Amino acid sequence: MRFMGTATDTIDEIPDLSDMPLERLEAELCQGAANLTAAEHTWLLQLAEFDRRLGWELWGCNSCVHWLVWQVGLDARTARDKVRVAQALTQFPLISSAMRLGHLSYSKVRAITRVVVAETEHSLVDMALAGTTNHVERIVAAYRRATPKSDGAHDHAAHDRAAWAGRGLTHRLNDNGTITITMTVPTEPGVAFLSAVETFAAPPTPDVDGHILSRQARLADAAVAMAEVAVAAEDGERLSSAPRFLVQLHVGEGMCEIDGIGDSVGTPLAVSPATAERLSCDAYAERVLHASNGEVSGISSRASVIRGRLRRLILARDRCCTVPGCGRRGRAEIHHFQHRGKGGTNSTVNLGLTCRYHHHLLHEGGWIAVGTDEGIEFHLPDGRIIRPTPTLTTGNDSDVAAHGRGVDDGRCQWIGDRLDLDMALTCLFSEQPWIDPWRFPRTAGPEHAGRGGPPGLVSVGAGELLT
Repeated sequence: MRFMGTATDTIDEIPDLSDMPLERLEAELCQGAANLTAAEHTWLLQLAEFDRRLGWELWGCNSCVHWLVWQVGLDARTARDKVRVAQALTQFPLISSAMRLGHLSYSKVRAITRVVVAETEHSLVDMALAGTTNHVERIVAAYRRATPKSDGAHDHAAHDRAAWAGRGLTHRLNDNGTITITMTVPTEPGVAFLSAVETFAAPPTPDVDGHILSRQARLADAAVAMAEVAVAAEDGERLSSAPRFLVQLHVGEGMCEIDGIGDSVGTPLAVSPATAERLSCDAYAERVLHASNGEVSGISSRASVIRGRLRRLILARDRCCTVPGCGRRGRAEIHHFQHRGKGGTNSTVNLGLTCRYHHHLLHEGGWIAVGTDEGIEFHLPDGRIIRPTPTLTTGNDSDVAAHGRGVDDGRCQWIGDRLDLDMALTCLFSEQPWIDPWRFPRTAGPEHAGRGGPPGLVSVGAGELLT
């Protein structure tokens, strides 16, 4: 990775803070936290407006999350949270005001916006003001678990559908070289999976050194063994060589149709030439010729397909969608920059990996891929160009200072008291404002700052944020 700057760019020296008094350093940290929160509030509102206007569509992105990953450099999970929180700020004025004043950090806002409704907004803001992010996360998690559900048959069906729709598998690369895999599935397949893992698990017997592996380690080894057995199955098809489609293109004067496999499609369906080109880009294809009377006059041999060693080469070289900022790896398709029907070959320089979304844009969407010395450029129908290297964005630290928040705005108002989850949930379910007994009255002076609180602490209630 290279530093993308001009010859006149310089790297600022890190300021020496060793002589700053400790009390001043602490105050700067609290004030800076409040200013950062206020600045992020402004940024999130701008993000919500950008998403509302569908600004990300101008760059061929399939969502605002994709745009954030590409242009701002966030990971997908963080980007999804940013968009969700940005939209919530436009709907809940108390939360928005608390964050604008620097009182509620982004972490707290991210947590309470998972469950907030109009009836609980006031209480959730008060709880978030009075506790740490850990407290807020515990309250939100407990509230979601305790949310009452109806026992009616209709609700059971809805619950089953939601459980099925919520299935998924994610992974995280850890700094120590390990991978954490998280899988969420409905009850029945989850039990089936765990039962299968148990059958592959080794017994808890000592190894040659006399050590007994933990149950967690043995189950992890069993899950890996299951995957290896599945891949090595004699009748299994490896994804690297499996064709994407089996397409018959029915070509005649003014006609282009595709025929499916088996009984899934009873009759050929009309498609556009661009769609036919996309389908045959990464597929087996047979060209069926029709005479003037409509009768079949001939059929070609199967055209070559990107498979086997060549396919593995493209997958290893590109690894993900070649459109800058996309990065998708699942359901990838290989695109011919110059289509085979227009003289393109299966040489590696003419092939690139794309996700299904951008592959569609390169055919039906009017995008054109152009090779340059720096890589592949993507020319959009409106004349804009997506270059291999996006333009860097820069910021100004004076913009953060301009929000003018003080030290107390960024200081957490938790005073060391123990979180009472029962009281918090009772308040949320009863939809009554939450009153912290250690902080009453809300605008008390130092003598009512609360047990264990710092001298002179003044609490701010949610009701005062909009005034």
